Amino acid sequence: MKTNLPAPFYRSPLCWSLGVATASALLLGGTARASTAYGTINNFDCVNDTGVECHGFEIEIEDIQSADVTYTYNWNHYGTPRIIEDNANPLHPKVRIRYESARSAGGAWAAYTAIPSGPIAPTDGHQFTDPNVNFGGEHFGAGFRGAPTNVTYHWLIDDGTGTLTRGPAVLVSTPTFAYFPPVAGAAAQVQAVIQPAPAPEVHPLEFGIASWVKEIRTTSHNNNEVRLRDLVSDDPDDPDERNWRNGEPDEVEVEWQLLQEEFNKQAGGANGRLEGAPEELPGGDEVVTRRYEFYKYVGPLDDETGEAMADGVGPDGIHGVGIKQINGVDIDLSTVVIVGEYLGSQMSAFDIHAPVGLIEHVQDGVLDDPYPTRTIVIGGAFPFTATNWGVLPAGLTFNRVSGELSGTPTEAGVFSFTVEAKAGDDPMVRRTFTLTVVEAGVELPARSTVDTVASPLDRGVTAGDGTYTNGALATVSAVANPGFAFHSWSEQGRIVSRSASYTFTNIVNRSLVAAFVPEPPRLSCFALQTGALGLSWPTNASGFVLQHNSDLEPATWVNTTNIPTVVGTNKQVTLFPMTGSGFFRLTRP
Repeated sequence: MKTNLPAPFYRSPLCWSLGVATASALLLGGTARASTAYGTINNFDCVNDTGVECHGFEIEIEDIQSADVTYTYNWNHYGTPRIIEDNANPLHPKVRIRYESARSAGGAWAAYTAIPSGPIAPTDGHQFTDPNVNFGGEHFGAGFRGAPTNVTYHWLIDDGTGTLTRGPAVLVSTPTFAYFPPVAGAAAQVQAVIQPAPAPEVHPLEFGIASWVKEIRTTSHNNNEVRLRDLVSDDPDDPDERNWRNGEPDEVEVEWQLLQEEFNKQAGGANGRLEGAPEELPGGDEVVTRRYEFYKYVGPLDDETGEAMADGVGPDGIHGVGIKQINGVDIDLSTVVIVGEYLGSQMSAFDIHAPVGLIEHVQDGVLDDPYPTRTIVIGGAFPFTATNWGVLPAGLTFNRVSGELSGTPTEAGVFSFTVEAKAGDDPMVRRTFTLTVVEAGVELPARSTVDTVASPLDRGVTAGDGTYTNGALATVSAVANPGFAFHSWSEQGRIVSRSASYTFTNIVNRSLVAAFVPEPPRLSCFALQTGALGLSWPTNASGFVLQHNSDLEPATWVNTTNIPTVVGTNKQVTLFPMTGSGFFRLTRP
């Protein structure tokens, strides 16, 4: 651990539109001490521990504006959230990111989060990202800029009258990152800090609600881009998936840490924060990722103060350790269960050189109702330029300088517009957005948005973007520009179709990428005689191999073993002996 580091500035995982925010901080023994987070983002699994079915989720962030919200995670049972700005107290504004079920034709809730049938293991968290599965939890996430004073999470519960109300605060905390710039030849450092979930305003006891947390870190780092959607729990059965590890090995840095705020102590007392070890960035552009797993504290409490009396977990991960006098009685904690059910996991990343990006979806609007200012272009390490085309509803405008959408829609309907942004040497980004404006009181059915993009952008065009009622068929199509050919549709790095026209039943937001490759060269026959066949193709078609097949079955294509010769601007190969019929193609391995 380094000493004499400069004061850090605080930046949250993936909050790429922040500039260099500075903060005064006290550095003790090389460890950053600060009580204010300068921007944060979070992507988390959350178990429904309310005991009832839920129909949404709300993230409340205090002392920021709606324009400070960056990315949101939109691939759960509720889809794209609404962002609500509350300026009732101008000196203490609030923003709510509200995931909420639509209603069916009969007025019932169209989506829900089930009550768990039993304890959920942390290794099952990856299923929360699959809307086809509903077993007691969801995956949510949101980023924001600025310095919020409080962040709380709540499940939304039907109060019996068809109105959704907030349940108790969820005990999943939000980490922040302190960044120490390089100095005197020493590498830059990043340090993660996590504190207990915010306590209620009224404190009946000296201590807040206690929970256990495991801290897991990657042991090495690379500079691969990490997006909010990548920060999900890993699937043990799929080693090739994209997840919070960013392709790196991991280890448990802190096995069990008690998190509990002591209200009358600075920084929350002894268990008021968990500070990870500083991590070096020798190259200056590495991405640091971490995971925090939260569990209920079910051990004994002090009757008068509410302090958690078990401060260590035994080797079985369930019982305590040691003998303590608790409320006047000696208790052998090794016989007491102190670790309860899994509550959820928080996945975070820090990227000081993140590229410019675009949010995935925009929320719908209400006629003549002010639209919350929404940041669409998320600035990276360099200033960006942005442009847009398509149709916006009357009253809404896109600011190409700030990258923000704002205004009051005065026209109802369904509108589609495209935004493109570029920053420094970052790849250009482009996305088409669909925005629906309805009259006040109109409830839209459960719907999901499909957006498509060509990769690379100049090799083809795509179609099929729009909003589809859940359960309806959606079709996307891709057409290559001259000199290129369609290769595949993919989502989250996985190929989902190799057909240029891809039809699917839509039940969740889809962000599809159409990959295009240079058009395969044409094979020519230069010699055809009894028992022999001569084939040729351009020499500039590098990376292709010649294959043959007798029946056109996909599994029976094999590489030819003949070595081609170069004749002028062509490669040539003569195949013999040739009998019967056959098929030939050039393909990339």
